[in-house]
Amino acid sequence: MANKISSSNSEHNIKKNVWNNRSVLVTGGAGFIGSWLSWALFKSGAHVVILDKKKSFPLSGEPWEALKAGVTYISGDIRESQLLLRLFRKYKPQTVFHLAAEAIVGRAYKNPAKALDTNVRGTWTVLEVCRKTSPEVVVVMASSDKAYGSHAKLPYREDFPLLGENPYDCSKSVADRVAQMYAKSFGVRLAVTRCGNVYGGGDLNFSRLVPETIRAIFLKRNPKIRSDGLYRRDYVHVSDIVGAYVRTAEALIKNEIQPGDAFNFGTNTPRTALEVIKKLIELTGSKKSPIILATARYEIRDQYLDSTKARKTLGWTPVVQFEDGLRSTINWYSKYF
Repeated sequence: MANKISSSNSEHNIKKNVWNNRSVLVTGGAGFIGSWLSWALFKSGAHVVILDKKKSFPLSGEPWEALKAGVTYISGDIRESQLLLRLFRKYKPQTVFHLAAEAIVGRAYKNPAKALDTNVRGTWTVLEVCRKTSPEVVVVMASSDKAYGSHAKLPYREDFPLLGENPYDCSKSVADRVAQMYAKSFGVRLAVTRCGNVYGGGDLNFSRLVPETIRAIFLKRNPKIRSDGLYRRDYVHVSDIVGAYVRTAEALIKNEIQPGDAFNFGTNTPRTALEVIKKLIELTGSKKSPIILATARYEIRDQYLDSTKARKTLGWTPVVQFEDGLRSTINWYSKYF
């Protein structure tokens, strides 16, 4: 995280006068996106409480050591309502970023009951505690473009139905609708964020395309593509997503948007898996060629987002250029490996 992009772009939408001394809870705050978000909020003066099932942060060094020293870290499960109640009573969070989830598609397919329980019950447990204890709390719920499922027409717009069919996609569709129910029925001050594929330094889920490819290159292996290489996705740098989450929260705090609003965050420039891998090969100077396995199952061929609403309503646009983001990501992994 400690590089030029993270220090400039992850804060490009953060208004420090909003976050200074504000009590914030980040569920899943020790994860890839959660740690970037927690760091940006911490640097903006927020009192950050992280709730994560991990016993500790998976990485050490800067800026994680500074983050760990400056935030309150609680190891626990979002499905434990009594833990959440104690946490809310003690720390009184004014803003909640709900990122904790089963986020790996393959794991969700192998254990659908656990994925549904974590992503759906976990969401309603967090929101029920918000409803009962903190009527003024502002909540940003991290959903996904996968919640839309398969549509013949693209890009996805926020008014498209949520049609997720495989275990992960379905869990995100249902959790998304549960969140909107709490907003519409109970007035929870909540907004839903639906992001494309997020990449950047610190992602240790090596089943994902970018970290998997970079690891293969560093290990002098041929990168492998599970699909035919032509599936198209949004690829958004994590610092832009941090800006998206924070800007959404600020809009809720200032009553600029309505409870239950949903926003897409993508690049408006979908790319194929093969394009991404070839660019990584080029930027690293690798001589390896990708191996196309064409064994992908249960994946939707093309998924990408229309982010017009976020641009017009929130003033959010992605700042990090694709090649710059990949260079920064490669630099991070070069130090890690």
